[in-house]
Amino acid sequence: MKQKRKILWVEDEARHDMVQLIAPVIMDGGYDIVVAENASDGIAQLLQYKFEAIIVDIRIPPGDDPAWIDLYEKSGKEKVAARLGRHFLYTILGNPNAKINLGEKRPKWITSEMIGLLTVETDPELADDLKALVLNVYYQKGAETPETILLDIIKEINDQNM
Repeated sequence: MKQKRKILWVEDEARHDMVQLIAPVIMDGGYDIVVAENASDGIAQLLQYKFEAIIVDIRIPPGDDPAWIDLYEKSGKEKVAARLGRHFLYTILGNPNAKINLGEKRPKWITSEMIGLLTVETDPELADDLKALVLNVYYQKGAETPETILLDIIKEINDQNM
């Protein structure tokens, strides 16, 4: 039996409002999707497992790690203003602009080509970050978001890495 590709989705509403987006990924049968509901859990997952693709929301809570909590509090204790997903991306990619540095613990296998964004932020709001992080897979979610969006993002990441 072919081994399933491991996918990390960092999204605080994934287990509730977004569950319909996970179904097409599961039904495809080729993927094992892991959900991290906050920055702390996302980092913990990345330190424990290797993933084929990482999908991130920009508006995520800090979780229980003191460094993420501190960054969240300094940003105004509000998901929209804090945009911890941005900081999460800078951190996991080891970008010099990262506010949290994982040092030698940072998984070296993570590349910008394996990351996709699924967020309510508009392209102009994220343009500088997309450029700085060299992220090419970006989708804005909203009322018209198709149920296959996660699967579409995963396939686009796969195509980008071939």
